[in-house]
Amino acid sequence: MFLRVKALSDNLKREDLIRDSINLNELDGWEMVSSASLMKSEFKYEGSKFEILQSYAHAVEILANISNTNGGFNIISMRSVWIPFLFLCRHTIELAIKYALDITKINIPKKEHHISKLWKLFVDRNRELFDENDTKIIQRIDTLISVLCEVDDDGSHMRYATSNDDLLYRVKPFFINPRSISDEIYGMLTVIISIDSSLFI
Repeated sequence: MFLRVKALSDNLKREDLIRDSINLNELDGWEMVSSASLMKSEFKYEGSKFEILQSYAHAVEILANISNTNGGFNIISMRSVWIPFLFLCRHTIELAIKYALDITKINIPKKEHHISKLWKLFVDRNRELFDENDTKIIQRIDTLISVLCEVDDDGSHMRYATSNDDLLYRVKPFFINPRSISDEIYGMLTVIISIDSSLFI
């Protein structure tokens, strides 16, 4: 019934795909998923939060550098990376805002995934700490979040083809500038990571 596919062996084992221990004699082809897991226990919790944010941002940056153009002609493909790219962008922003809320000691509403609401909460609760120069940065982040909400307001549009009501999410074509989006996300992360948490203690 099934087509035969080339495999490592006829008997696929868990250990062919995932391993719990480090075997220094067999590292070729294996990648450690989380370096924060190696941290001392007192740093592991915060290190894990920071690591996941950085990991998503790095994946966004890698995908942004892939080109679907060839000699000025746009290549249209059903194997494009831009749908998962936009999902990663949106999720990275959500993680970044939740990280900022966490380090500024603001309770994150349970099950809240709307990035516009989370960002508004962060800005409103920290407004007295922003100076005149911060206004321009906040406006840039507002624009980035607004665009990502337009593309995917609830975190589902880039994960599925249709809604729960079986309605298509993507009906009309649209184009993005991946490099610009990635650069703006990097700028936002730079701002958030530079927050001096000692101001909020």
